[in-house]
Amino acid sequence: MSKGRQAAFDRIKHMVEATDSISRYAAAGREHFDTNPQVCDAILYQITVLGEAAKAALVADSELATIAPEVEWSLIARMRDRVIHHYWRTDDDIVWSTATQSVPQLRTQLTAVLARLRL
Repeated sequence: MSKGRQAAFDRIKHMVEATDSISRYAAAGREHFDTNPQVCDAILYQITVLGEAAKAALVADSELATIAPEVEWSLIARMRDRVIHHYWRTDDDIVWSTATQSVPQLRTQLTAVLARLRL
């Protein structure tokens, strides 16, 4: 495995870890998310990790977008940018939907990408 591919592989593993964390935090339910700022903050932090790792993975391996077109790399990076640069416009409904619907799907995609990259 090339150095760039290895770096991308490592960042994708970080993304999987972030999806696992988000799923654990979201498991407490929407009411807990709405009433416990620490849970919301934790999910938002892991979303930023997802976006930053996605950006780093693409930089490390320029072929990654072609190898894994099912992963919405740009959308993941844009959500990170929104949370970081426009935090006052962060919509809790979108964050919750991302955490409970998009993240589990993303985890499935990422684990499949890791398996492909290992070959």
